[in-house]
Amino acid sequence: MTEDTVPTLGDMVRDLSGEAGRIAARISPHWMQGRTAFGGITAALALAATRQALPGLPALRSMQVSFLRPISEHVAFEVETIRAGRTSTFVQVDCISGDKLGARCTFVFGAPRESAYAHDYGRAPDVPGPDDSPELLRRSSGPSFFKNFEARLADGAQLASGSDRPEMIVWTRLAAREDVDPEIAFICNADNLPPAAMATFHGGAPVSTVTWALDVARIPADTDWQLTRTTSKHSAEGYSVQDMEIRDRGGDILASAQQLVALFA
Repeated sequence: MTEDTVPTLGDMVRDLSGEAGRIAARISPHWMQGRTAFGGITAALALAATRQALPGLPALRSMQVSFLRPISEHVAFEVETIRAGRTSTFVQVDCISGDKLGARCTFVFGAPRESAYAHDYGRAPDVPGPDDSPELLRRSSGPSFFKNFEARLADGAQLASGSDRPEMIVWTRLAAREDVDPEIAFICNADNLPPAAMATFHGGAPVSTVTWALDVARIPADTDWQLTRTTSKHSAEGYSVQDMEIRDRGGDILASAQQLVALFA
């Protein structure tokens, strides 16, 4: 691979190396957002490192990430089992970059079990499909990492349009997605959208995710289009509280998420 070649998510997963408790990775500059790796690639590689260090874990059920400081090209994932119980296993992954803690991930894994109760409550939004939706923004105008994704705006206002509606409903998927496990692709794809509050902006301004929590209903079986409804529920004092709902192309719920986003405007 030459310096001009953009490594795929699958390439970076295959390049993970190291001992069971400490897995090293190189994050290409093509996957950066300003001076740091974008959150989705950090979390996805942390999950891949966990799967490599602790094979045999059951399905991913939940994830919490705190972004503490910038993560550069070289990062090591320190994987530690916090608790392995009868129903759930908790794993902490410290993301070390430049000899400093850049992010901390907590993953919760759990095997399916029989239950007398099951429901799938809440309707999928009635929006056009990805083929009938315009691009969210031009690839050349977005941050470096966004060129690795396709995004179609199904409903809501474009970024920095001065809208009074801080919400977007967007179809997204990885541009190169044939060589990566759907679970890892899903985590990476789940964080690629700009904050919903940016629909209300009147121009560009710096933003930064502080925390990200995601609860999984089901992992998609493929890496095709996913529909994300992202809403800033409240914004004041330089912070936005954001809710996200992610569905597959058939309208089935995949995950629910929340982010705290710092707004520097």
